[in-house]
Amino acid sequence: MELEANILVVDDDDVVISIIRNILKRENYLTQYCHNGEDALQMVMENSYDLVLLDVHMGKGLDGYDTCRLMNKARPDMPVILVTANQDDESVNRGFEAGSSDYIKKPVSKLELLARVNNIITLKRAERNNLSLINTLKKDLNIAATIQRAMLPEWVYLDNELLFSSYYEPCEAVGGDLFERIKLSETKYVVYIGDISGHGVQAALLMAAIKSTIKLMIEAYQEDKTMAELFTKLNERLYNELFIGTNYLTLLMGVVDLELHEFRFLNAGHPPLIRVNKSSGDITIMDKKGSLPLGWIPSTRYEDEEIDHIRLNPDDVYLLITDGIYECTNDDNLQLGMDGLKKILQNDIETDTCITLPFKIIDYLDTHGFETSTDDFTLFSFQALRYANPEDQLRQMVKHYHIVLRSALKEVGKTAQECERQVLQWTHDPHLAAKVELIVDEFLNNIIGYGYNYQEDSEIVIEFRFSHDKLSIRFWDKGIEWVPENLCYSIREPYDFDTDTNNCSGRGVNIIMSMSNQFQRTRFGYLNETKVDINL
Repeated sequence: MELEANILVVDDDDVVISIIRNILKRENYLTQYCHNGEDALQMVMENSYDLVLLDVHMGKGLDGYDTCRLMNKARPDMPVILVTANQDDESVNRGFEAGSSDYIKKPVSKLELLARVNNIITLKRAERNNLSLINTLKKDLNIAATIQRAMLPEWVYLDNELLFSSYYEPCEAVGGDLFERIKLSETKYVVYIGDISGHGVQAALLMAAIKSTIKLMIEAYQEDKTMAELFTKLNERLYNELFIGTNYLTLLMGVVDLELHEFRFLNAGHPPLIRVNKSSGDITIMDKKGSLPLGWIPSTRYEDEEIDHIRLNPDDVYLLITDGIYECTNDDNLQLGMDGLKKILQNDIETDTCITLPFKIIDYLDTHGFETSTDDFTLFSFQALRYANPEDQLRQMVKHYHIVLRSALKEVGKTAQECERQVLQWTHDPHLAAKVELIVDEFLNNIIGYGYNYQEDSEIVIEFRFSHDKLSIRFWDKGIEWVPENLCYSIREPYDFDTDTNNCSGRGVNIIMSMSNQFQRTRFGYLNETKVDINL
């Protein structure tokens, strides 16, 4: 035998038990036995058996059918063979209805006993091996998913003049969507988003190879090749070296140029760039130019005339997506479509920053019955933070300031002090700056402690908006969904610390609310937004 198997024999006749055990012992099976259903149930609960041979008629107590039924409830993965002198159809069917895997006729035949026992044990071992293989594959896929996520950019990224935010969710453990920002210089970034045909492991392996290929080609050709020439070279390499059969890649890639304040991009069969104006809410679908996906035809030449240009404006948020977004369907099996996405952006989502836009879209789809697990989902948004004309920057009624930090306690103190200095520079009010330093310090400690449980592998974003009558502080984090128990305190009705001198835990949020005119915490999908307003 491959491995010893442990079998429980249940019969009220010691002679039958002895015959069965002797036959099984010669085949290296281990056996235990008992004489009634009640004892059998107790033994099954206390021990692990590969198989139970169960007599149908055992005199007093539970019969074999009831015992089999109870065993299946207690150990649904343990097979039971009924041993019975009744061979009519009604008795056999009754046994199968009780949950038996097979039956053996009495008097017991050695040939039949071993045939049926060996068959069940072989099937059980095969099932166990398959489950072990599946679990191993799942572990490998989880490791692959972790590696793949590490290859993608952080969900938020801040440079002096650019802000990026993203949401990525493959429909399986790994997926074929890819997106990236590559810094070429202090004033130039390459930004791209792509979608490899297919799903799962093959698409994920191609995704890793293509990301590396794109990075190497950009580094090698950034000074010598135009975007169109780069696409032509990439198409040749993908077709000849990476793609097999019907593989192809849709890709939208361009250069964010902060000197010229423009985004120059080429779209090879990918969903179009979407521009959302924060002030007016106008939505522009940039679909006037484009070309074939990469990998379709090896001789495809991409031309400079296919490159589109868009002026960078801090009033605009730029959104890149993969087709899973607009191809998702609702409960009525109706596809969202680009027109549907445009209507959502116009009528249902307030876009005031690129940070929340991907998460607000996903939150809307999830809460309005759209199926978001049938395809890879990627949303990649960015915005410029400065105007082309410095005079336009100075004329802005609202000043903005952003900070991105790791979710580590060691970052809290220096971040709070940086916020204090910024507010002091804006207002020249030491009292207000000190208040802000305390608010930031207290709330970051709450986010890291409650939201992230002191894990240091994620990001927190802070934004300040300063106008003549209000200072607004917003925090964004991807920690757990957490809302303070009490939201009733404010600067008008502050927390009474004097009557609560013995309770020091959990007072940080009460301090913040007592210093602010408004405290609000909202969750958009996987993103928490906390808003603290102070009237000036």
